[in-house]
Amino acid sequence: MTVLHLTHTDINNDSRILKEIGSLRTRGFVVDGLGVLEREPEGQALIASEYPALSLYSRKLYFLPKRVRHFFTMIELMFRMLRFARGKGYGIIHCHDTLVLPIGLVLKCFSNITLIYDAHELESDRNGIGGGDFLSWLILCTEKFCWSRIDHLIVVSDSIGRWYCEHISKKDYTVILNSPVFDRSKLSEDKQYLRNKFMIPEEKKVFVYIGILGPGRGIDLLLEAFNDPSVEDHLVFIGFGEFEIKVLEMSKTTNNIHLHPRVSHDLVVPVAASADFGICLIENVSLSDYYCLPNKLFEYLFAGLPVISSDFPEISALLKSLSCGRTSDLNVDSLIRAVNEISSSEAIYVNRDSMQEFSWIAQEQKLGVLYNKF
Repeated sequence: MTVLHLTHTDINNDSRILKEIGSLRTRGFVVDGLGVLEREPEGQALIASEYPALSLYSRKLYFLPKRVRHFFTMIELMFRMLRFARGKGYGIIHCHDTLVLPIGLVLKCFSNITLIYDAHELESDRNGIGGGDFLSWLILCTEKFCWSRIDHLIVVSDSIGRWYCEHISKKDYTVILNSPVFDRSKLSEDKQYLRNKFMIPEEKKVFVYIGILGPGRGIDLLLEAFNDPSVEDHLVFIGFGEFEIKVLEMSKTTNNIHLHPRVSHDLVVPVAASADFGICLIENVSLSDYYCLPNKLFEYLFAGLPVISSDFPEISALLKSLSCGRTSDLNVDSLIRAVNEISSSEAIYVNRDSMQEFSWIAQEQKLGVLYNKF
């Protein structure tokens, strides 16, 4: 069966979509993917790569108001993607997030295809989109309009799946966690990598933060906590984003805060494994964040790191079931207390063998079972 994955991101840089496509191809599916460039180059309309990414002309109409430009972008995206898919006989259209869902609906109306909606977040209430504002309302209306024609829903946590069933209507859904592809052999590499790179003394513990350096990620709380005199351990940030300069400046004046450049997806777990603890501090800025099970949480755990996390239902339930971490309230005092407690406690062992149900191998098996139904 031939499958088309549609997304408003660049598939070549989207680890979740790459993992799903790779898993389906190993199971004999013929899979195409079409996305959108993250940054617009001059000239070319379609950039050649393993998975083509559209360069949208309408994004360059800077003389138009933002909302007007967004409208034209939506129209262009729909026509360009429909033209790409026309006449290719796809049996399954796999839509990642809401922006491309109407395109899948149009394709379903004109051919006998299966429509899968893969919601990477709780789409109408996520970081940057507050519940109740116009964009949130528009996303929810789009989901409701398409809902009856969606054959299956994929979500990233059970809480998000239940939310959709309660607030729109019941729908069969599958939880596909955004867990990393885990290669145990790579963990035999340099266990002292971060300690040696930043000349961290042996007697100090190393905490690592992996991910976007931006709003909603607790970056300011982390900087304030590790700048406190009562915290003597070290924190390494690995990532990029709008707070990158802020972290870099703090690292120049604070000897226990460090900034490491972003690393490729296949190196995240091996690099993280050279730390002692991971930090997964998500701020409660949306329901999507509150119900999340983020990729970096699994990256820490498969790297063998106990985790300090936000006290959110899905994350805290996972850490409690595995007995491998501490939760913290979203304030500096609570975070400092959690850091010092976990640092001075007896060694916490992360049993990777007990985590097989959270591995990508388990997720791709669920994905294969789902696809074999159609």
